Amino acid sequence: MSFERNGLDKIDERPGARGLADRLRRVGQRVTPQRLVILGALRPGEHLAADEVFARVEPLLPGVNRSTVYRTLELFRDLGLVSMTDLGGGARQFELIDDLHHHLICHRCGAILELDDTLVDPLRDGIRARYGFAPAIDHLAIFGFCSVCSRVTDSHGDSASDGPR
Repeated sequence: MSFERNGLDKIDERPGARGLADRLRRVGQRVTPQRLVILGALRPGEHLAADEVFARVEPLLPGVNRSTVYRTLELFRDLGLVSMTDLGGGARQFELIDDLHHHLICHRCGAILELDDTLVDPLRDGIRARYGFAPAIDHLAIFGFCSVCSRVTDSHGDSASDGPR
């Protein structure tokens, strides 16, 4: 697929552009230059705010507006292509979904640890069994205190829960 007529021939030269197009097709979406560029702005394991995605997309698609980027990110979230999570600070972060994973975030030092999805499976099963509700837990953020901050807090006799929220 080439977008030369739209001045977007560089899109096809990016590694993985074909894979992104395949992902869009698999979820029943048309492959457009805008969708490819927006999806291509995201990387597995990298969390970006919508404004950061827009900043990456704008040079490749002059004239694209923020609302197009925001709506497209939300569409991708609804289609299961990207996850949207608040990792603290109140800003929604978007990440290209590769493997399901989750995060443990320290209130005190801000450390972010990955939590394997297999630990979340019992939660999904419990919710399904107890409430008959099928949860779509694709990117969970759990806040607390990392092992270092817990140890420091314990050694000073303070409660870890006294930290910032």
